[in-house]
Amino acid sequence: MVSSPLAPSSQRQQTALPVAVDPQLALAVADDVFLRSLLSESLPAIAHPHEIGTVTVEVGVPLPCHSSQGQGRIDAVLTFEHINCVLAGSYPEAPLPDVSNHREYQAITPCHSDLATLAHNVPLAEAEALLARSGFEPDDIQHILNLPNQGWHKSWWYSLTPEGFLTVPFQRHIRSRCYTDGTVTLQFKDHYAQQRPEAFRSQSQKLPVVVHSPQVSFCDNLAHINLSRQTLSSPQAILIADDLSELEIEGYIRQNVSLYRQRSVEFVISASCRSCAQAKCPLQGVDSSPVLACRSFRPVDGGI
Repeated sequence: MVSSPLAPSSQRQQTALPVAVDPQLALAVADDVFLRSLLSESLPAIAHPHEIGTVTVEVGVPLPCHSSQGQGRIDAVLTFEHINCVLAGSYPEAPLPDVSNHREYQAITPCHSDLATLAHNVPLAEAEALLARSGFEPDDIQHILNLPNQGWHKSWWYSLTPEGFLTVPFQRHIRSRCYTDGTVTLQFKDHYAQQRPEAFRSQSQKLPVVVHSPQVSFCDNLAHINLSRQTLSSPQAILIADDLSELEIEGYIRQNVSLYRQRSVEFVISASCRSCAQAKCPLQGVDSSPVLACRSFRPVDGGI
């Protein structure tokens, strides 16, 4: 059996809950921190925090046909940038590799990819933004955009494993072509040890977010989730739920459905400064605080 805090307990049933909030409304007004938590704090997690780029959400997306329980919509569609490769030196956990001699370099770069186009005839500002999002410093960006015709910018990168760990580094060669109309084309090729890196930096992924319907059977709930996944061509889904039985938890997880506590959605709007764990907030722990709604509210352990 799967051990999970989603399972009901007598202690939770006796504890007063925040004012109920419509989960769809909470999703529609949720800030970036909450949307990221859906991906990184579900059970099992969809992605590690450092694998998540930009995140957007669309609520109440129509389905092309009705499910068996009569729901003709997906509660929410989460679109996120799943990071596959990171620039060495772009954050502390991704240091520059120590390649001190030619043999070491040859050992990790025996294979190379074909030339690929990263951006074709895009405005200069868009090219600069694309390189900045990839982790390049301003000086490197200008170097890339002002290369001579036969010049290449060389940088070290890491791929990420499914567990979120850095792999053997690979070297990426980038070149630019600037045109008289002010547009830029960026191209690259990779030199790597064995497995070719995926994409340039990230891939866009969509997955359905479904709010649990306790009055509907497990089978019908799962049928609606599967229809939502089929519509988006996604193998994964997030189910916002609370107080599921152990068998339901194991059943959903075995069907590749990630579970997220519904009470976490309620905390997006309902708040209590007295029982909040945000130590940097000046109102944290204040009994007389007038704040009733706060997107940064995080309950202290044992506060729910």
